[in-house]
Amino acid sequence: MNAIDAVHARRYIRSTLGWSLVLYVMLLCALGGLARWQLWLIPLVYVRLALGLHELLHVCSAAQVPAFHRWAPIFDTPLGLGYRELRLIHRQHHRWSSGERDPERFQIVGSHAQAFVNALLVPERTFLHWVLCHGVSSHQIAQLILRTLLFVVLAALNPTVFLMYWAMLRLSIGASSFIFHHLLHARDGQYGTFALPAPTVLMTLGRWLFGNEPMDILIRHREHHLWPRLRVWELPELPRHFVLPPGLLSRSCVDQAHAIAQRKLPT
Repeated sequence: MNAIDAVHARRYIRSTLGWSLVLYVMLLCALGGLARWQLWLIPLVYVRLALGLHELLHVCSAAQVPAFHRWAPIFDTPLGLGYRELRLIHRQHHRWSSGERDPERFQIVGSHAQAFVNALLVPERTFLHWVLCHGVSSHQIAQLILRTLLFVVLAALNPTVFLMYWAMLRLSIGASSFIFHHLLHARDGQYGTFALPAPTVLMTLGRWLFGNEPMDILIRHREHHLWPRLRVWELPELPRHFVLPPGLLSRSCVDQAHAIAQRKLPT
């Protein structure tokens, strides 16, 4: 890891730790009968937490993040994977984006309705896909048992409140996965990486609710796939008509994108 990556890694480690703690405090307060209304704010917290984790996946191996990040559950499912597994899956998504070998392709293909249902089931489907492809280690079994125990204990404390928390969190995961996978990688029955089809008013609202970084990573998702180690504010902008084809990108496609980014080609 170079010095620049190390600086950004520390920033996102602090960010994910902070937003995870916010999520835990919200859950514990609600389970204790305090401020249940705050559960409606879970989407705002989840987006920031997911963004920080996503950025970490690109600059840090599992050995380079604290133990908290390697394991930390958000109590979305007992069937969770660790940081190492999620990082490998995400790197494969970047390598084979929306192609047949993309492990996240199940979130991309199909109609809007099919993709959204699959997005709601991302944690479980990702876990099962991993087990089918790689098996399960004794360490993962121990994590699975501990995750299940924590999940059951929290649910038993106040089933109604925990169900509210779980529903809001899973809707947040589903909506996020649907947007970042189906809407950005499928268009009129074709697959690839496309510009976001969203009107300006929605983007403005999104910036107000979630902040600039999550919205910029949406707008510049093609650029992120080309230059994944750059932070979102460092990414150049490609013209809306520029599409990244599915699967492993050819050298000519990458060179063309670089040329456009450097203003060597007309846009």
